[in-house]
Amino acid sequence: MFNNHKNGNFLFLLILTVLLSVSSASCDVGIKTTVKDITGTTLPISSTPLFDGQTLQVKVHVLPTATPTATIVSTATSALSSSSSPSDGRFSTLPPYSSLPGDADCASHVRRSAWESRPSNTTANHTNVYAQGYRLMGSYLEQYGYEQRVTGDFTGTTDEIFQWGACKWGFDEDTVRAQAVMESRWNQLVLGDCDGVTVAETHGCQSVGILQVKGANIPPTHPGTWPYARQSTAFNVDYTLAVRRACFEGKETWLGNGYYAGDLWGCIGRWFSGDWYGEGSLKYIAGVKSYLANKVWLGLEF
Repeated sequence: MFNNHKNGNFLFLLILTVLLSVSSASCDVGIKTTVKDITGTTLPISSTPLFDGQTLQVKVHVLPTATPTATIVSTATSALSSSSSPSDGRFSTLPPYSSLPGDADCASHVRRSAWESRPSNTTANHTNVYAQGYRLMGSYLEQYGYEQRVTGDFTGTTDEIFQWGACKWGFDEDTVRAQAVMESRWNQLVLGDCDGVTVAETHGCQSVGILQVKGANIPPTHPGTWPYARQSTAFNVDYTLAVRRACFEGKETWLGNGYYAGDLWGCIGRWFSGDWYGEGSLKYIAGVKSYLANKVWLGLEF
């Protein structure tokens, strides 16, 4: 047998060897490694060996990381959970017949930012016609059960309004951004289709706003939208996406042969041309797809 002195040294060396062997699978002593927090985020750590008597201790220091990014937590609302990607909180397209989230739910899930690419939209972006008492009436959306759902009850930056509308009507937010580039380059003050009989304020221009709602003409193509689609960016987006949703749900059977529910691009083209894959519609779709592919709104010159 070993004497007490040698026995103590041997026991210490044995314990040290075992501890280092066991710890090597999960943490390298004295070097930088990583751990994950409860969200699955990888965090850098520094492990520092400390010797106290015959006990080997490893103190782990979590090193500071970058400023944490806000994460959207889905609610119990199945529609909102489906329209948001868990990885980045983006809103994506919900299939026909899905349950759709409401104004307040979507407002709470918008990714807020101070970025405003179009300062000229500020007044319209912060005009809430619903809060002022306006209610959409006399529109053709009544037959689809969507009229009371169009409110424009939101204020924010231009991009926040796109997010809100995309969430509310169950569409990929980038398709809204791309279509708004096609229609107005995100400019709520734009007037278009300036060759008709209209209300005096638009001087012959029939379509108004960021997604060019055609409601200033006489008689209006979209009754009940003037002047609110010009005054409020959120109302303009809300109404336009309601029309898109009606088409996407298969409600607009008047579009004729070949029309069916769930054809997103056919419905985007229908907004421009009023028909189903006509020549003008095809050109419009190609333009929106190009803007979508290139995400031009992220460019320095946009």
